Amino acid sequence: WKCVGMALMMAVWWSTEAIPIPATSLLPILLVPVLGLGSIKSASAPYANPTIYLFLGGFILGLALEKWNLHKRIALYTLHAVGYQPRRQVAGFMLATALLSMWVSNTATTIMMMPIGLSVIALLTQDDETNEQQAFATALLLGIAYAASIGGIATLIGTPPNALLAAFLKDNYDVHIGFGQWMLLGVPVSLGMLLFTWWWLTRKRFTLNTDAARTMIEQQLQELGPMSKPEKMVATVFVLTSLAWIFQPQIKTFIPAANDTSIAMAAALALFIIPVDARKRVFLMNWEHAGKVPWGILLLFGGGLSLATVIGSTGLAEWIASALGGLSMMEGIMLMALIVAVITFLTEVTSNTATAAAFLPLLGALAVSQGLPPELLAIPAAIAASCAFMMPVATPPNAIVFGTGHMEIRSMMKAGLVLNLFGVVFVTGMCYSLIGMIWSTSL
Repeated sequence: WKCVGMALMMAVWWSTEAIPIPATSLLPILLVPVLGLGSIKSASAPYANPTIYLFLGGFILGLALEKWNLHKRIALYTLHAVGYQPRRQVAGFMLATALLSMWVSNTATTIMMMPIGLSVIALLTQDDETNEQQAFATALLLGIAYAASIGGIATLIGTPPNALLAAFLKDNYDVHIGFGQWMLLGVPVSLGMLLFTWWWLTRKRFTLNTDAARTMIEQQLQELGPMSKPEKMVATVFVLTSLAWIFQPQIKTFIPAANDTSIAMAAALALFIIPVDARKRVFLMNWEHAGKVPWGILLLFGGGLSLATVIGSTGLAEWIASALGGLSMMEGIMLMALIVAVITFLTEVTSNTATAAAFLPLLGALAVSQGLPPELLAIPAAIAASCAFMMPVATPPNAIVFGTGHMEIRSMMKAGLVLNLFGVVFVTGMCYSLIGMIWSTSL
């Protein structure tokens, strides 16, 4: 019951943000030894989990893209490539946002894309806004916000719930989720969600001044000029790191100790070591810029993993699983759909990472008690935590675009409800179809 009390306390504090979410994440270090649930060593060990360092390396790599403006070049070239018709512009913004969000945090990606999007809206709607122009502005801004969340699903470092899931399964069930392995599921899910979202947001036809968009984007590309030496160097590190993550199994035949975390750390350290100007001691990354890493997210990881460890070690997981035994009467795909639906709509009002941290231990225990591999329920739950599209408070990208004043909350809720419902069906179907093939399990 002590463990139940601690778990409930953390769940309530996480969901209500009674104190900052990262601060709540420190509770296990205090309460586990005080309540006699374990030692301070066992409580604090999860805060140094290898997956946390995988995410740290990913954060630093993303900051390097931002530091040398490479992310803006990627975005503008993507927009230039897709064309200047309004529906293509929405597609271009969504594609650029999703591509960046695979590697850079969803919030940072949205903040970077928003000024470009607002510039295009201002140019294309220079006269008094008509209904058509308002519809385009809403579609474009919602497209950026939704693509930031959807793009993060594609990679293991794209959004915190993915990495939290990998660490949870490895620590508690010895189930390994490799970077390339995750992309076999994450990329199809992300692509399908992105295509449907684009179709849903642009089902109305827009007639706007496309020449203005062409002029603005080409002008910004011209201002960027040719790729600088630091941009080329960061691009090289980025590409090599991505390839190393994808082909990690092949690399292990030559370097047995290689794994996703060591690759991420090698990339991060390389950015601090590679000089841009050795005489002036200018490097691709410095500690001042690296200080922008969202350390609170890393603490949230640690708190969630520590809580999961205690829930498992005290026997609470088995007790919860037996209490949820009634769910065993449901067919596998219906059980998966129920979990995806609950997580999707709950995340509208709670932090997606905090929700994943609270639910993963329960779902892992439930799966095992029913004789199912834990990944069959845990993976859909982690993906569902990134599929909240209705409310401004659901995700930082939603809040950012709502704050522009270009839309009413009912517009976001109407668009988001359809996407939530589609996400429940699509995520359930994709997970049910692909998890067994990728991780050699059956449902």
